[in-house]
Amino acid sequence: MRRRITAAALIFFFVFGLLTCCMDNTVLADTEPSGNTFSGDVELLKQDNGNYVMQVTVENSGEDFTGTVQAIFGSSEYANCAYNTEITLPAQGKKQFTVTVTKRAIDPVRGLCMLNFIDEKGRVLQSVSLKNVLGNSITGISVGILSDHYSELTFMDAGGMDVSVRDMTYPLDLIELDSDNLSVYLDGLYFLIIDQFNVSSLGEEQIRAIEEWVNNGGWLIIGTGAYAEQTLSGFDEDFLDIEIYGISEPDDDNIASLNADRYGYYYNYIYAGVDFTQMAAAELNEPGGFFWDSSEHPAICGSVGDGAATVFFFSLGEKEFQKLDDYVIESIYDELMYASNSYYSYNGYTDMEYIGMRSLALIDNCNTSVDFTWLEVLIGIYVVLIGPILYLILRKCRKSEWYWVCVPALGFVFIAGVYFFGQDARVKETRVYSVTAQRVDSTQAETYFLAYHSGVREWNVRLNDSYDVAGPGWEGYYGGYTPNINDYYYTVSSDGEGLSVGIKPQGNFENGYLYASGKTQSKGALRGNGIAGDVVGNVSGTVANETGYDMAYLAVKAESYIMVFSDVKAGETIDLEQAVREGRCIYQNNVSYFDDLLYDMVGIYGYRGNYTYERDDMAALLIGIGIAEEAKPADEKVATITGVIRDYDKAAAGKCNETSYGCLYSYAELEVE
Repeated sequence: MRRRITAAALIFFFVFGLLTCCMDNTVLADTEPSGNTFSGDVELLKQDNGNYVMQVTVENSGEDFTGTVQAIFGSSEYANCAYNTEITLPAQGKKQFTVTVTKRAIDPVRGLCMLNFIDEKGRVLQSVSLKNVLGNSITGISVGILSDHYSELTFMDAGGMDVSVRDMTYPLDLIELDSDNLSVYLDGLYFLIIDQFNVSSLGEEQIRAIEEWVNNGGWLIIGTGAYAEQTLSGFDEDFLDIEIYGISEPDDDNIASLNADRYGYYYNYIYAGVDFTQMAAAELNEPGGFFWDSSEHPAICGSVGDGAATVFFFSLGEKEFQKLDDYVIESIYDELMYASNSYYSYNGYTDMEYIGMRSLALIDNCNTSVDFTWLEVLIGIYVVLIGPILYLILRKCRKSEWYWVCVPALGFVFIAGVYFFGQDARVKETRVYSVTAQRVDSTQAETYFLAYHSGVREWNVRLNDSYDVAGPGWEGYYGGYTPNINDYYYTVSSDGEGLSVGIKPQGNFENGYLYASGKTQSKGALRGNGIAGDVVGNVSGTVANETGYDMAYLAVKAESYIMVFSDVKAGETIDLEQAVREGRCIYQNNVSYFDDLLYDMVGIYGYRGNYTYERDDMAALLIGIGIAEEAKPADEKVATITGVIRDYDKAAAGKCNETSYGCLYSYAELEVE
């Protein structure tokens, strides 16, 4: 009898294990050897609207192959992205195809890439590692050196140490510059060092180019000492107004040696054995007050436009500086970046990109629904199949009275086993929040997604036919998972049915920040007439909504003042001053600091003052405002008009729980009061 019961139990657990194993069908098998021998290459064909059009070439010297070629692009700023393309590649065959890759998906310096050849069963048959698919000649963070004595400044590479710049950590790549090649390399530089060089010899056009480069975010290091007059000459006073009081000769006390003695400044220099009295020093003053004395280095530094500059009292080519440790050299670059107006406050993003990044992360992504489909199927199998079999076995063993004990007990074990061991069956639904931004009269649209999925399966969402490029979007304020290039977080698939995007969940990462763009239709017009305003408000004029869409909220930004109006119907024209009197202006403020938009409009820490509105709507509106401000014509005085639409055109095709917003924007001539 005991043998029969034991056999029955074994049969039950065999069936239970078989069903559980069959359910887990999403894990890719390990790479297996086969008769296939693949080779491949990826190269940049062109850049299109900031995205990369990559040509993939694959060859097969083995058996016929039908499957997927997966191109994984490694990015240091964002998580890796895999672009999957289904192909059939005959034996001894060769094929070429293109993939359009977002600029956020590729490491802009090293251009890392890997090709995986995956068969129809999901097995990786072979991997091919590639480097520098962008064709870059620069292998690190580019530092230009403009000097007549370049060899004396090569120690500025910090001994090959990796330096972190805008979330990229690479060695410094020194580039020797002169008046002939400066214009070729300038735009691609992160840092420019000028030392022992007569700047005036460059000519007016090149000097103004350096000034513009710094004002647009470049970082400038100038060595002076005995060469102070030469290295500071030629720059406009509005750009770098630094006075030279005098130059001390070697063996004389100078500002650096006195500071070191009196205040203990420049500890790392003293520790390295640098003798400031052995070098000629320039006594500098910046009367405008925008520069300050560095407590770490014998220099003054400060912000210049969106960039920054550090001016040393000495020439960096002095032999004494060769004694410095590499980490001290690294700190020169670090301090210069800290001095920049916007670098560390927004971690390398422009003001409005930062606003969009934070806003997307703030859209509600709570999702507690669970997909019990597999569990329901297995319970049905248990009731229909295993329950009756167990009853017959017990009846045969003359233990029928055990049935009402065994069935609930084993059923509980069965369900618990499915729930806890069959992780891939326990998947919450995919939920997508999409915000599509479009200049109202344009035919190009950009969509930013916050997609939520708390399961462990890789998943994807099919996009509408209008989209032709997709990839990773903003990572969110707190950063994201950065996997090895062999792994990936984002995936983009292209097959006969269209384009799809998704994520491969990693650890605690449940959210995917995705981006897609494509063609659309013009949506009509948002017209502003007679809009005037100043930095303290006093905004007037009219705005006409000729889009055909009801707008939950509409924002008008004139100069640094913003006003948000509620419930602007399709075809309606609102008078801004009258709308304020009617109470339709739900937010208005000076936003010289864009962070105020997050704190006030969205209520990033829960505080929104006396304003009442939907938080998700405001977060979506801020994304549109950010994109509109970034795309605004730089040489025109215009007001920005941005409206947010609920239940906008869906971005995903097929079954998907999607909450969609639309942001339409335009510009109107601004009459500044």
